[in-house]
Amino acid sequence: MRNLRNYYRLLHVQPDAPVEVIRASFRTLMRDMKQHPDLGGSSYAASLLNEAYKTLCDPALRAAYDRELSERFERKSRTANPRVVHAQVAQLCPFCRTPLTRRDECRLTCPNCSNSLQPEVGSMPVDSSRRSVARIKRADVLYYFAQGPKKAQEAMMIDLSPKGMRFYCYQRLSTGTVLKINGPDLNASAIVTNQRLEVVDGRIMHSVGVSFLEVEFDSPRGSFLSVSV
Repeated sequence: MRNLRNYYRLLHVQPDAPVEVIRASFRTLMRDMKQHPDLGGSSYAASLLNEAYKTLCDPALRAAYDRELSERFERKSRTANPRVVHAQVAQLCPFCRTPLTRRDECRLTCPNCSNSLQPEVGSMPVDSSRRSVARIKRADVLYYFAQGPKKAQEAMMIDLSPKGMRFYCYQRLSTGTVLKINGPDLNASAIVTNQRLEVVDGRIMHSVGVSFLEVEFDSPRGSFLSVSV
């Protein structure tokens, strides 16, 4: 295939998305997001969306594309240097991405945004015997800020664990985006690890998974320990 664009990213879906979700996302992009040329969209962009939609809705074409995508990823992975990437991330504030000096890394908070620089490990001790109930279902309203002093966005929590959470929102959040999250009993900085489109009560929403970089729970025991026997 000559086009090197990622069809899943073009349609804002995960690689394991069913055809129904792909179809719903395609219609949303073309109609509601006005990507169709008749609604003012670009003919070139629409042709890419049509190509992606046709490929991912055909089982044979999709299987061939997935193989090509896997091979492309393996080639790219072989050329990456994980040690360099790790060193770069370790020297940045997890929220505002401000470069930190060695003296800054010893501080409790970032000198630019005052976000905590302490690791999440140890901030909330977890009883190893309780790991089977570490992830719990939650339906709380929370608010998140993307990198920088932007307006808070509302989201609905799906589940929560000591290491991260998943929530629904209307905004597409790219993998690697750092968020500041305020919930009913937690404050955290977190990084987006994955996102996918889901149909919730007839509406297309983004289901976003994040891992905590730093987190404070107001009532950690009540949040994660089951009282049932």
